[in-house]
Amino acid sequence: MFLGLTGFTASGTAMVIAGELPGLPFAVGGATAQVAVAVLVGTLIYARSDDNAGLLRERLATAGRIYRRLWWALLAVLVALAAYALVRLIMGDPWTLLTAGIIGVLLALLLRGAALLTRRMSEAATHEAGHE
Repeated sequence: MFLGLTGFTASGTAMVIAGELPGLPFAVGGATAQVAVAVLVGTLIYARSDDNAGLLRERLATAGRIYRRLWWALLAVLVALAAYALVRLIMGDPWTLLTAGIIGVLLALLLRGAALLTRRMSEAATHEAGHE
């Protein structure tokens, strides 16, 4: 999946360099998605990397906070891309709406995943606290 995201970023960047502003959502959204995937996976590995119960609870709580911040960051990028697409549509460019919609679906899925992981990490930290 990570390599597929590179295609969005690279093609969007190439379009912007060529003066095609409809590529901006691909460039920004693709780069955001790449960072989000790295944070999601890295944080999950960090959260589950120790067997010490006290440390595990602390790591799960930290992971929940990271996922919550990631959720807000993804939401901000999604809203910014939607606003940009709307402005470009008003200016007479419907293609930006298409590219923002395509990358928006991917960002929305990552947003949903970050919300789910936030909830699961919080539940796991609470569960671990009950086992001490």
